[in-house]
Amino acid sequence: MLAKQPGITSFSALWQIKDALKTKKTGHTGTLDTFADGLLVALTGRYTRLVPFITDCDKEYIAFVAFGSETDTLDPEGTVTKTGPLPDLPSVTGALNAFRGEIEQTPPLYSAVHVDGKRASDRTRGGETVALEPRKIVIHSIEIESTVTVRDNERELIQGAVLRVVCSKGTYIRSLARDIAAACGTYAHLAALRRTRIGPFPLEKAAGAAMLPPFSPEIRYQFGKGERPPRAEASDIRSSLIPFTRDISAIIGLPPLELVPDKREAFLRGMKMDTSWFLAAPCNRQAVFCGPEFMGAIVASEDRLTYGFVFGGPP
Repeated sequence: MLAKQPGITSFSALWQIKDALKTKKTGHTGTLDTFADGLLVALTGRYTRLVPFITDCDKEYIAFVAFGSETDTLDPEGTVTKTGPLPDLPSVTGALNAFRGEIEQTPPLYSAVHVDGKRASDRTRGGETVALEPRKIVIHSIEIESTVTVRDNERELIQGAVLRVVCSKGTYIRSLARDIAAACGTYAHLAALRRTRIGPFPLEKAAGAAMLPPFSPEIRYQFGKGERPPRAEASDIRSSLIPFTRDISAIIGLPPLELVPDKREAFLRGMKMDTSWFLAAPCNRQAVFCGPEFMGAIVASEDRLTYGFVFGGPP
């Protein structure tokens, strides 16, 4: 696990892991925008086969929503395109009620969503008119942690709010900021974002987490030529490695299944399986363990067992 610093891409942040572990094959489980920071869960070597399962996990963020202006990118790196009045606290708290549970959300035009094989952001930058369809997401919880206010006569108005959001895969916090403001009759953009959890993995246990700046709307960094962002120590990256266990397997949607020890070699060779190989009846897609060893994954249907992927022994 790695704490991405603000001002760099998620892809470029991975070079720290590749260098520390002397590996070329590394994948992360959810991109953070350049201005954002926080948790990246990375998998290396053959364990990159697990990327889709961890990517599907719920995520937690803290987000600073700046009210009164909307940018074309819905984030601090864009150009202001709309302005509106500041809402009061009752308006914001009331609006949040409509964003809990399953909702439909339209992704930002500047996003990696593909339209006819090309990213929406690329089409938008090229001057095309892009229409994105709303998608179903789930907001498990959304709460106000703090606010920045100003007084207007007798009213206290909200300039910005720090929100803590727990949500499903595919949620755009930039779109959430836009839509909350719209429900208040105004505009907003996402001024800062930090990912604090992916599934069972918390930010505080990530390499480099202590190096993150205090969370605020002013934490966007720009690095000059030859400059590098703060770098986690290689020893910290190695110490943050987590083995893939039965508990983690169950949480990410791969229930563990126990392989009979004398079938280990047959499993590794990809021989035809039957239910007698396992200590319990296989069901749907499961992770296979043999003692302390993670062996791979299988898929069970009504009439057969098939291999998802296979590996065993040290990575």
